[in-house]
Amino acid sequence: MNYQLNEIAKLTADFINTTDRHVFLTGKAGTGKTTFLKHIVQHTHKKTIVAAPTGIAAINAQGVTLHSLLQLPFGAFIPERVVPPDVNTQFTTLYNLFSNLRFNSSKRQLIREMELLIIDEVSMLRADLLDCIDHMLRYLRKRKDVPFGGAQILFIGDLLQLPPVVKDDEWNILKSYYNSSYFFEAKALSAASLIHVELEKIYRQSDDQFIAILNRFRENKQTREDIEFLNQYYKPEMNEAEADGYIHLTTHNRKADNINSERLRALDSKSYSFHAEIVNDFPENSYPIPEELVLKEGAQVMFIKNDPSGEGQFFNGKIGHVSHLSSGTIKVKFSNGEEVDVPQYTWENKRYSLNKDTNEIDEKVLGSFTHFPLKLAWAVTVHKSQGLTFEKAILDLSGAFTQGQVYVALSRLTSLDGLVLSSKIPTDGFDISSSMREFSAAKPSLDELSSRLSQDRNKYLFQLISQHFDFQEVVRSFRSHISSFDKQENRSLKQQFLEWTNQLTDPIFPLEKVGKSFQSQAYSIIHQEQDIQQLSERVKKAKDYFTPILMTTYDAIKEHDKNLKDKTRLKTYRKELKELSELLFNKQMALLRAGLYIQFLAEGKTLTKQDVQDVLKELIIPKTEKKKDKTPTAEISFALYKEGKTVEEIAKERGFVTSTIEGHLCKYIETGDVKATDLIEEEKLKNILSLITPETTSLTEIKSQLGDEYTYGDVRVAMTEWKRIRVKD
Repeated sequence: MNYQLNEIAKLTADFINTTDRHVFLTGKAGTGKTTFLKHIVQHTHKKTIVAAPTGIAAINAQGVTLHSLLQLPFGAFIPERVVPPDVNTQFTTLYNLFSNLRFNSSKRQLIREMELLIIDEVSMLRADLLDCIDHMLRYLRKRKDVPFGGAQILFIGDLLQLPPVVKDDEWNILKSYYNSSYFFEAKALSAASLIHVELEKIYRQSDDQFIAILNRFRENKQTREDIEFLNQYYKPEMNEAEADGYIHLTTHNRKADNINSERLRALDSKSYSFHAEIVNDFPENSYPIPEELVLKEGAQVMFIKNDPSGEGQFFNGKIGHVSHLSSGTIKVKFSNGEEVDVPQYTWENKRYSLNKDTNEIDEKVLGSFTHFPLKLAWAVTVHKSQGLTFEKAILDLSGAFTQGQVYVALSRLTSLDGLVLSSKIPTDGFDISSSMREFSAAKPSLDELSSRLSQDRNKYLFQLISQHFDFQEVVRSFRSHISSFDKQENRSLKQQFLEWTNQLTDPIFPLEKVGKSFQSQAYSIIHQEQDIQQLSERVKKAKDYFTPILMTTYDAIKEHDKNLKDKTRLKTYRKELKELSELLFNKQMALLRAGLYIQFLAEGKTLTKQDVQDVLKELIIPKTEKKKDKTPTAEISFALYKEGKTVEEIAKERGFVTSTIEGHLCKYIETGDVKATDLIEEEKLKNILSLITPETTSLTEIKSQLGDEYTYGDVRVAMTEWKRIRVKD
């Protein structure tokens, strides 16, 4: 993703990547909050899950719903251990929150491994729901004394747009616990400091006067002059020809639906129906558009996605008219005369799972919804217009019931040139709650955030080392395993392996003491000497000490278990061995990730998800290489490559990351069927080859000597080419 961070966005990314602070990222409409979310997902090294309060918001954020992720109850939540009140509305309390949970072990482990939870559209998130999330995470992560169970939360949204929905009978009870329903009122945040950051550069509008008016409306500081100025655009009667190309923004669904139905019915052309292709699991309440799309030639439509080709022929919110229809084809013409074939778009319903090979969080597609990304666009509600951009719109704000509706409607427009009011903007303002005013006023300045970052970064750095170089759980698990040998040999077949187990665990027990000693050294380096280069060297030495012990024990257990697979009456014992081997493997992965993070920090680089995946691939794949060679997966990639497809196209088609496809094609560089210069620029190849020697053992060794413009994939291709040349010579 070609996205350059401005100063405030870069600072926010630093807080997310190098501290454990909870962050609230807000910004006016059109400041790039969604783009920033995608950037973080792609570039953070942390194990990340994206979620949202509703199904459609989750699909748009390419994540999951909070309810499905954490099995949250529906209705309202009281953050105390009391019997739920006997009222018509459903209430859950700490008394019965955990009574019906159905989490399997893999889902629990997924939640424990999660480091960063991104909650999009936080304006919809109520305080009571966030408290419910807090208690659920504490429970599942087994860290009941830490807010959110120690997970970092990134909240994204604009609270000054549309407020969270709370019913009157719910609020009658919840008001005893909260000052307002906004998420920042949650009890969990009173014990967890929140970094409040606002993106300010507006990309949607460029008219300074319009931007100034929007800013004042957003903060409920609009003047009588602002309202009088905007009401000059009041035009109660526009004829059909004048309204062509405009979209009506209404405050209620009924108004929008009636306008769209009447205008479609009035067209004389033939009606065509297009149905979504729904594959596997895609819940109806998450459909981004209705399953059936009924169109006629001449219908005014709106795109609800950007042009996936990257050519910018249309964008989310662009209006046009249907110019041609057939059974499987839709063409749309714009006011400038340009015509486009509308491609189908696929939305995915995802689920997160823990990869057993790498202990990383992977995304799994459960189902998909494929349809033409269009909606009838004579009218849309203000609520459904959030996130859209219009060049021309007719605003009916006569039924506006919140300040946010007026602001959202106005801020959809790119300029005042496309504004028409079918009703005048109300002169009576809508009050912003005192708690909202206090929360907004408490936002720290850029200088305050910058000075806070260094301190928070050091705190996170030490916590990271304390967590990953803490061997208490490993030692405790092995002690518990040994204590389970408590029967006579004639009563338990497991008992015959006691001596073997004692020998196995001898090197493990000292790790706890050595780990604590290293943590003390790290604390001194971080907080007193403040030498990140020295810390990186010490972490590498510590890793080189601990990893062989963990690896040797892991390999011994796996080999031992392999020898037991044909024996009977050892099911429980083998289960214990599996749990111990998984614990050792996860600890090795934790040490690896911690070492990578600190190494990149010392080099002044940002560790990304791709960096972690590339290093893990180098370490994990050799163990399973023989097993994978039995499948034709590399041959499939090579066949697609011979068809002329790029590495990126093959990866997308096969559902792999690009590094996997590069690995497949490297096999054919060795045989001479693929040229290395087809995958990497010749100049880059020469530069990398000059660094490779017979003593070179890893990609990381070479990558550390190169700039950021070189990827691990480039290094892998070059090393394969180096081997090919040596064999040839």
